[in-house]
Amino acid sequence: MQSRSLRPRVTSLLAAGAAAVSAVSMTGCGLFGKSWDVKMEVTGPAAADISYSFAGDNDDTVSGRSLPWTHAQNVGFGFNQVGVAHAPAGTVCRIYVDGKLKVEQKKPDPHGTVSCFVNLQG
Repeated sequence: MQSRSLRPRVTSLLAAGAAAVSAVSMTGCGLFGKSWDVKMEVTGPAAADISYSFAGDNDDTVSGRSLPWTHAQNVGFGFNQVGVAHAPAGTVCRIYVDGKLKVEQKKPDPHGTVSCFVNLQG
């Protein structure tokens, strides 16, 4: 008998937990909190390998991409980054937030990489 009266409570707790997890994950996407328009940009004289991620998304990579390259997305709080491998001299990365330049790197390191990142917080 005791297990029958416990079942509705367990079900309610599981439903409440699922709702809480859902609300927290949506807040990170900007659905319940602040959101920003983020634009990543890479310019340069040749092709390069570009890896990038927006807040709340997995990393993505485009190999041998002719430059210039841009990608934009509306995001919630978190890290946004773009990195360039095999970047020749003159390769520049930039990240704009709501139309304003937030970070710019103009000089590849000795390994031929250049990267930009910005952390957005509510």
